[in-house]
Amino acid sequence: MSEIVTESYIGSAIVYIDGRDCGNVSGVKLAIEQETKSLPNYRGGGGYADEVTLIKSVKLSATFYDFNNENLALAMRGKIDVLTATPVADEEIIAVLDGLAQTAKMIDTSIAPVVKNEAGDVTYVLDEDYVVSAAGIRALSTGAITAGQTLTIGYTSQVGNALQALTESGKTVSVVVDGINDSTGKPWMLKFYKWKPTPTSGLDLIGTDYGSFDIEGAVLADSSIVATGKSKFFVRSAA
Repeated sequence: MSEIVTESYIGSAIVYIDGRDCGNVSGVKLAIEQETKSLPNYRGGGGYADEVTLIKSVKLSATFYDFNNENLALAMRGKIDVLTATPVADEEIIAVLDGLAQTAKMIDTSIAPVVKNEAGDVTYVLDEDYVVSAAGIRALSTGAITAGQTLTIGYTSQVGNALQALTESGKTVSVVVDGINDSTGKPWMLKFYKWKPTPTSGLDLIGTDYGSFDIEGAVLADSSIVATGKSKFFVRSAA
């Protein structure tokens, strides 16, 4: 009598895209769309003489919880520019009382800016005449700065990166899902050779819960795989 093997499944995994760890990812789903073509039986009795099911499309989707620019670039077909720390001297801005006067670059707020009047003979006091954020300064109505006044600001720009959204035509990447079956402790792996993500339908940027965003894309056939019996789309390995 043959043994019945039962293997329950609870999946967890690390998702790598082109070798990069994408952080906290859930809801990795595979959808295979099929198209059935049937040949009617014309010899009497009804039914079909033959039938074949073709693979119409293969799609991979996932929910991302890490809002880094690398993940967002996938979600929004973006390009990433590297930002370096650069001293900026005497940039002109127009004061908005209790509102934002935006600077050209992101401010490193750990280094106090220098804000002066247009003539340069008056230096305003941080947290008394204005407050600073990464986006610029807010002139305080209780301070010495007047509405619409031309100011100059010296600051150091923030190190980081900038996402230029919706500038790329679409990138094809490899995906490896390095998993563990939490029910059994056994490892498993899914390897997708070519995945072409489409732009996400939207992002929730402000809220009281942890944010997430979904990315879906087509799993393309890898024409370089020509061996008989080998999938052009993906392979699953398991212990």
